[in-house]
Amino acid sequence: MALLEVRNLVKHFPVEQGVLMSRVGAHVKAVDDVSFTVESGETVGLVGESGCGKSTTGRCIIRLIEATSGEIAFDGQDVLTLRGKALKEFRRQVQIIFQDPYASLNPRMTIGEIVSEPLKVHGVGTSGEQRKRVQELLDVVGLNPEHINRYPHEFSGGQRQRIGIARALALQPKLIVCDEPVSALDVSIQAQVVNLLDDLQDQFGLTYLFIAHDLSVIRHISDRIVVMYLGKIVETGGWKELYDAPQHPYTQSLLSAVPVPDPEKQRARERIILEGDVPSPIDPPTGCRFHTRCPIAQFPICAEQDPELREVAPGQRAACHFAKPFPIPPELRRSTVIGEGEGGAEGAAEAV
Repeated sequence: MALLEVRNLVKHFPVEQGVLMSRVGAHVKAVDDVSFTVESGETVGLVGESGCGKSTTGRCIIRLIEATSGEIAFDGQDVLTLRGKALKEFRRQVQIIFQDPYASLNPRMTIGEIVSEPLKVHGVGTSGEQRKRVQELLDVVGLNPEHINRYPHEFSGGQRQRIGIARALALQPKLIVCDEPVSALDVSIQAQVVNLLDDLQDQFGLTYLFIAHDLSVIRHISDRIVVMYLGKIVETGGWKELYDAPQHPYTQSLLSAVPVPDPEKQRARERIILEGDVPSPIDPPTGCRFHTRCPIAQFPICAEQDPELREVAPGQRAACHFAKPFPIPPELRRSTVIGEGEGGAEGAAEAV
């Protein structure tokens, strides 16, 4: 049985306007009928452009925001029905690493207070044991335990994100939702943080739902990948299958835009240029939501019929009536990702 099962998840936000923030009839369809699973010990990458609903999906899973409808099962429990002590226990097992390392840490609290706060909330250990645990966690994430009494403004962005990771590890959770944990960091620091998350997963047997829009980061750390567009899943599959031969035209266009650190190869590459803008989630297109920008759309079927997420190749599913493979050149495959190839983590990070 999967550790996390998301079935038909829907999250609509009411549109409000005016000084009194009165609601109008329309809703922002941020997440619309999303289903996927996360097995224990694996990393599932949730990828898509800004506004596709991936962060909203992650926040619904941990109950930071309430889902409109659907089912979320964690370790056999129905998450959406949990209340009181049961909900508190669930939140002990599921933690989140936030995107912004500056806004996610309270500037009035010391690092020791920030990392020990989960322990205090759940009543784990005495004050002395909590302090010892915090020092251990700081050491695990690569920070000096002697800095326990310092404040967030005394640390760089990468160090602050390590503090956020230490806080997420404090209660020894089973699942960590990583909500774009490296997107606000310098590229050279991204590699260090991603490799740290990889090492922590091996050390503590963690399970990750890794949300990002950076395809180079996603392919380095993920076992399986879920691609979202305008609130819906358009393709899923193992990292190798999806990166070597993406089936959905949206995934193909994303991968064709990944830069290659070789000017000659970059100039010779085939690019898929999408026309137009992403439609509004308040009034998404009928049928396939991607058909207004799709280079292979055929009418009227694409404009009228919502494609089913079906198996189009072994281990791959795509929501497209006319899905077909688009082979990716070797220079874009896993040999050029963070931490692999010549130059180690730092050298590869510059190619991200």
